[in-house]
Amino acid sequence: YLFWTEWGQSPCIGKAHLDGSEKVVLVSLGIAWPNGISIDYEENKLYWCDARTDKIERIDLESGGNREIVLSGSNVDMFSVAVFGAYIYWSDR
Repeated sequence: YLFWTEWGQSPCIGKAHLDGSEKVVLVSLGIAWPNGISIDYEENKLYWCDARTDKIERIDLESGGNREIVLSGSNVDMFSVAVFGAYIYWSDR
């Protein structure tokens, strides 16, 4: 799969096959500026950070369900996120 984030009028996080077929929107509510995304294949989770809501969240990789807030800050401009083992790394512009 190819995963992406979109800003603008209708921000979202989506996935599609590598040929662009079977596009699916995984998240479209409660996000504004989704930036970095990272996949934890061991736990089957997709993580993203949002520079507007100042959160790192995650969902189930396949279904897009079980949305959870992992980290919520204030006055933070989260730009990217990476997951490695039991650790989450992020950058702040």
